[in-house]
Amino acid sequence: MSDLSQLGDLLDVCLARSESVVNPDMWKELAALRGRLRRRTGFLGEILVVALAGGTGSGKSSLMNALCGVRVAEVGIERPTTSRCLAATPSDIVGDLSGFVVSLGIDEMIEVSGLDDLVLVDLPDFDSTFTDHRRIVETVLDVVDAVIWVFDPEKYSDRIIHDSFLKPLRGHQDQMLFVLNQADRLEGHLDQVKASLRVHLRDDGFIDPHVITTVATASESVDLSTDELESALAERLDIKETAIQGLAVDIAHAANRLWQHIDQSFDELQGDERHEAALAMASFVSLGVAANHVAALRPRKDTSDELG
Repeated sequence: MSDLSQLGDLLDVCLARSESVVNPDMWKELAALRGRLRRRTGFLGEILVVALAGGTGSGKSSLMNALCGVRVAEVGIERPTTSRCLAATPSDIVGDLSGFVVSLGIDEMIEVSGLDDLVLVDLPDFDSTFTDHRRIVETVLDVVDAVIWVFDPEKYSDRIIHDSFLKPLRGHQDQMLFVLNQADRLEGHLDQVKASLRVHLRDDGFIDPHVITTVATASESVDLSTDELESALAERLDIKETAIQGLAVDIAHAANRLWQHIDQSFDELQGDERHEAALAMASFVSLGVAANHVAALRPRKDTSDELG
């Protein structure tokens, strides 16, 4: 994450030093790359940040405990069960989480040794009558990489969930994973209910919803079946890492192109203009080196056995 933070800082320096010495269209292109980097990396660039959203009794907190491998979230049956925002983070995470904490209004953070490349956020129950709970769920997409929407076999078709939350968010479907939890309760009807949930999600505007089944019920146990979900999360992390690698390559190319652009007219400059151009060129060299370094770090190891 420190490499990505450095890359963003260098981009800011280049933008500040080059605005008056490069072609305006090229400068706007660099600014667009800065925006892409900010949106792609968020607060935790090298970690997959995932929020769990679900209604009361869906088993959302139990699912979080199962993914963490330890009991971090309270499990209960009172409504609303989850009224506070809880984040589980890797114990060896590097970087400042203050922006992330403030953005989500997180009440509590717990370090978990087995999470590695994953941060999990247990959101307030989204069928709660409390307005603040809905606000947190609706704003979370600006900060996290993915949202796992957890459904239970009884309330998966609840119109409050679909009409008030999911339909307005159909434009963010690339960030969504849908979990049909407590699958062990369905016995011989699992395929039928899973298909029904997919129909509801398509009606909400999700073209090809990714529906996963898990077994995580309200109990003391954290040894529950989440293998399919963990595999899906590992794929999401690989997708994020691949996108960051491609973005770093784009930034390196832009830095080289802008350095050459300034160099072509450098000998004709005098005084302050020449000094400003020299500073911009030096900044672009540093940016190119940093971007190539980030790109070289990307292909990743296999994370399928580490998440959760």
